[in-house]
Amino acid sequence: MRERVRPRDDSGTRQWLAKKKQEWRDRLDREADPAAVPIRPPYIMKVLSETLPEDAVISLDVGENQWWFGRNFRMKRQRFAMSGYLGTMGFGLPGAIAAKLAYPEKSVVCITGDGGFAMVMADFTTAVKYDLPIVVAVLNNHDLAMIREEQREADYPPFGTDLTNPDFATYAEACGGAGIRVTRPGDLRDAVIRALAMDKPVIVDIETDPKRFQ
Repeated sequence: MRERVRPRDDSGTRQWLAKKKQEWRDRLDREADPAAVPIRPPYIMKVLSETLPEDAVISLDVGENQWWFGRNFRMKRQRFAMSGYLGTMGFGLPGAIAAKLAYPEKSVVCITGDGGFAMVMADFTTAVKYDLPIVVAVLNNHDLAMIREEQREADYPPFGTDLTNPDFATYAEACGGAGIRVTRPGDLRDAVIRALAMDKPVIVDIETDPKRFQ
């Protein structure tokens, strides 16, 4: 079979694929509106894509944050872990703690929603106790947004998805870590860079769009 295969230079296909790839990237850039308030999830993922180190380890929680990561985050050489189809909300923070123990020399970032984080937030004190510098980026939309979306797709009215959250940044300080609260898109990049530079566990509490971006 190998002897029968002929080399083929199909430059047209490569050009078509490159064009489609660029069109997709342009669309993601348009969605990441840097002026929208509350901060749009696509913009959060754009900033994280541009600021997280290329060799970082990312622990991804279950929820709408997972959707936005898969759609809008642009991976480089980062490694990431997630619960996958098990749907285990609350995976992000303990996953980050485990990642920092396994790779102490690397930057470790947890990307989570407020629902998943609230389920395991007491474990943030574990990161403080064992001096594990991790960054927890909380997409705080005061809602179980993935559940809301699943209800909408099934033609059910939203029910029981709204959340009453504490100030996660203040909570981080109370635990002995550091907390940064972000409500304006222009402050997000500096907040992430500051958090990555701190030698302690940090929660970046990001006030984001409470409804799925269309």
